[in-house]
Amino acid sequence: MCGILSAFYPDSVTPPSVEDLKHGLEKSLDIIKHRGPDSNGIYMSPDNRCGLAHTRLSIIDLETGQQPLSDEDGSIYCVVAGEIYDHDRIRAEMQSQGYSFKTKSDSELVVQLYKRDGFNLVFSLRGEFSFILYDVKRRLQFIGRDRFGIKPLYYTVSNGCIMFGSEMKAFMGLGWNAEWDVDSVVNDGDSGDERTVFKGVFKLPAGYTAICRASGCIEKQPYWDISYPAASAAPPGTVDTMVSTARDLLVESVRLRLRSDVPLAVYLSGGIDSSAVAGIATHVLRQNDPNAKITAFTLAYIDDKTTDESPVAAETAAFLGADHILVEATEKNLVGVFEDVVYHSEMINTSFHGSGKLLLSRAVRAAGFKVVLSGEGSDEIFGGYQWFPLDYLRQADPAAASLGIALPSEAERRSLSQEIMAAKGLVLPDTSSLQKSNGPRSLLDISAHLTVAQLSTSARIPLTAAMFPPEVLQVVGNPSHKRCVEEGIDGRVRYNSITGYWHSLNVALYVMAKGHLGRRILNFIGDRADMANSLESRIAFLDHRFVDYVSSLPPSLKIMPIAGDEPGKWTLTEKWVLRQAVKPFVTEETYLRKKTPFNPPPSRAPAVATELVPLQIHLKARLTQATIERLGFIHWPFVREVLTDYLEAPTFPEKGIIDSRACVLLAILSYVVLQERFNVPTYKP
Repeated sequence: MCGILSAFYPDSVTPPSVEDLKHGLEKSLDIIKHRGPDSNGIYMSPDNRCGLAHTRLSIIDLETGQQPLSDEDGSIYCVVAGEIYDHDRIRAEMQSQGYSFKTKSDSELVVQLYKRDGFNLVFSLRGEFSFILYDVKRRLQFIGRDRFGIKPLYYTVSNGCIMFGSEMKAFMGLGWNAEWDVDSVVNDGDSGDERTVFKGVFKLPAGYTAICRASGCIEKQPYWDISYPAASAAPPGTVDTMVSTARDLLVESVRLRLRSDVPLAVYLSGGIDSSAVAGIATHVLRQNDPNAKITAFTLAYIDDKTTDESPVAAETAAFLGADHILVEATEKNLVGVFEDVVYHSEMINTSFHGSGKLLLSRAVRAAGFKVVLSGEGSDEIFGGYQWFPLDYLRQADPAAASLGIALPSEAERRSLSQEIMAAKGLVLPDTSSLQKSNGPRSLLDISAHLTVAQLSTSARIPLTAAMFPPEVLQVVGNPSHKRCVEEGIDGRVRYNSITGYWHSLNVALYVMAKGHLGRRILNFIGDRADMANSLESRIAFLDHRFVDYVSSLPPSLKIMPIAGDEPGKWTLTEKWVLRQAVKPFVTEETYLRKKTPFNPPPSRAPAVATELVPLQIHLKARLTQATIERLGFIHWPFVREVLTDYLEAPTFPEKGIIDSRACVLLAILSYVVLQERFNVPTYKP
């Protein structure tokens, strides 16, 4: 997967000496050496205005794939992180056109494609990647990030130097000093838009490129985005055709991601997503070798058997004939790595999901694997989360009706929505506020982002005005995560939502894919937890050709309504078309199993009521008046009250859900960790 970094000094800035630039790049690489422990490489331009740095995790072309890469005359240099699939075919095509390659590395495609296609090179790239390219003759940088943001890429300007890097911490080697962006902190800009918790540091958006010129300007351009047809558009085929096409495209995606010059494993939980990937991988490998088998790794939460999916995963492993390795996790283990997760993810964590993934990836790497297939992304493209049905039921589905699929009436949809909200204890405002004659109108005509906030505090940063001192709120105003999410969504998508051009389920899928998935899950559960242990994860469900097709399917193929025995009664089957597509590759139990939350649990209540569990012990030790007041933007009386209450009367909800007060305290602890490890000064309003 690797880590990349660049320092670019515009004409208006005096560049450092050769020695100082080289030293700064080396320091930065040392900070992110976990991303690539196999080798380092540095390029500095003749005028010393551009420096590129690369730390390598060797996966493809182990012998000659060192970076930075260059063309034959030394006019183009590039560093690449991630994997580019189907590169053998593209290489052969380009060689027939007269382009020459120095290596067999997939990454070298970026250099030669730039020579052929210029800024259009990104259209030929398939996979998860980020890259920084320097054109010596034009004195410009061309930077790109994959379509879903699987690979991280940040940028900032420090003392006139434009920096891009895989992780923000790498900027410290070049003299960047972190400061809090308190408006982003208060409104959760890190998951709502492209801000981070640090002032002046931003994410390059998924599916974007950037151009940095010698004048100092930074131009960002989108090259791809998730899109959906009109709600009334004709389906792309029959139901059987749509199922079989989805199957074929997913099999192709997995096949491409099995290409590796080093050993490869699979993450396996008890759900259909990872089970499907494992099943398809086994099927593909056995086409060439009937005796082939995969090695699957499963996290087992031994403190709470009600949330432990390892028995179901073991059945899948036996069904596939896979070697199965269990990685046991306790609350003590999860708490023990929580602060490392915060440091590596560089963002606020309010649960142990990242901790669980860090423990799992550590075990995979220790077992000798460098590459692992993962099942993330399915819920956001197939409608798997528990908040999606409400947006599915908001609108009729004429595309599905044209296929002859039986659908609930408007009255039945409304009744089913009320049942769902009552069962989950939800109280949602009417988001259809476009007809209001006065007052603010909703920017998005969906419920998903509102539902997430109510269903699980741990699903997002638990924002409340009481967390912040009055003097801070006087500067930045009261928190509004809802507004931040809505304003962070592309205006085209907001228009398609409020006009009803896109079905409301598709709008909700888009919002969650760009935010919940793209800015959070793919970061602290994805790349960062894996790369902390020098492990490359590959996500088959986020192949853009596969997603393009799935996005064209009628909403009712993602959440299928099934008529009950009683008139007017309906049940909803999430990810229906995926279930049909992968049925040949999974067990019957997995095919039928409803999605359950995959929550790393805290301990059960201790035998002696006065004893503290590991999470309580850790929070008590770390959240002190001194550590909180050093932040400068968190209200100590609020923390003291919540902490005291949690220590004296903790709750242990079912299904691994963490006490909501502990979620708040974990968020605050995250700020403490970031301040300590990034040496961030106290915020002063």
